[in-house]
Amino acid sequence: MSPQGLERIRAHEAYVAKVYDDGVGNQTVGYGHMLHSGESFPGGLTVEQAQELFAKDVERIVSPVLDRIKVQLTQNQVDAIGSFTFNVGPGNFTRSILPNLNLGNHRGVLASMFKFITGRNQRTGERVTLRGLVKRRQEEIALYKQGAGLALHFPGQEWSRSARQLLANGMQYLRTESVCVFGVCLGSRSPS
Repeated sequence: MSPQGLERIRAHEAYVAKVYDDGVGNQTVGYGHMLHSGESFPGGLTVEQAQELFAKDVERIVSPVLDRIKVQLTQNQVDAIGSFTFNVGPGNFTRSILPNLNLGNHRGVLASMFKFITGRNQRTGERVTLRGLVKRRQEEIALYKQGAGLALHFPGQEWSRSARQLLANGMQYLRTESVCVFGVCLGSRSPS
């Protein structure tokens, strides 16, 4: 994911220093970190601690699903998928989005993404549409559909994870093999 994509997720999740209920029964803190069994933050989190936890959550939740994508995506599409996955979880992404994505069925991807706009009302147990999720899905879908952005080709999992980590940290990288951008492959280039 790009630094801009990570910032979008942080903006959607919003920093909350103290543990809170996310509205559907999950104890949450920082930038949308759901507490695991045995985890406790009685004094809350500083912004720096929340950012560290966020980076670990992205690596645990988003990176493994990005490694399963077999089609070429733009950076905007990677960022949209990352935001979606961080919000709904890797299981929902793998069941609902990944099959269409790996078939190159982008319309199916977008239609499936927009199905994730509900949450369970804690009092009644019924599923209700949440305005915040509608807005987030609309933004993710708009980002996914944008043609702008560098087309990234992920030829192998080891390289793609390393490249994504470097991009997430705002670093440039060298590659000795050819680089494919918008279907045009060029020889190795040095970063400018």
